[in-house]
Amino acid sequence: MDSFFGMETSALLQQFPQPKPAAIKHDLSNFYAAAINYLEKWYDFSDNYYKKNVASLALKSKFTFQHLCDAVEVLQIKEKLDLDELYEEYCVTLPCQDEIVARSTPVIEKWSTLLQGTSTPNMSAVASFLCSIPVTNAYVERVFSLMTMAWTDQRNRCSVDLIKCEMQVKSNFAYSCN
Repeated sequence: MDSFFGMETSALLQQFPQPKPAAIKHDLSNFYAAAINYLEKWYDFSDNYYKKNVASLALKSKFTFQHLCDAVEVLQIKEKLDLDELYEEYCVTLPCQDEIVARSTPVIEKWSTLLQGTSTPNMSAVASFLCSIPVTNAYVERVFSLMTMAWTDQRNRCSVDLIKCEMQVKSNFAYSCN
């Protein structure tokens, strides 16, 4: 570490009597080292981290075939795909990437638009796999919230099947049958 904490901090340190700035710099260095150790303990910054390898497929910028291969490798779905066909499919979708990246729509809609009207079973499998990974536990929390509302003290004798059916209807009511 180079012990540079910014010009404003340097100006403030010059206002202290002589032994104090060295002690403050030492404390700042210890804090910085502790913060780095904490981050490295709880987060994976290595090249093997799956989020690093799938981030390029969020369609915020153009992705290369190598990005696609890295994602396939880290998601461990290589055996389920034909990589030669995947390259052909990548080449088919390549001209559309610029237009889709520029849109401000959700990732799922971008992938849907990118793959729409093309015969791309391998890229569709990758996109389906990526979009099936939950990014939060919001859905589970929603299920528990619905269950709490359905299974009240007044309805405590309801069967599990009845509550299950009610929750399925409430969750899927907005979807069409087509």
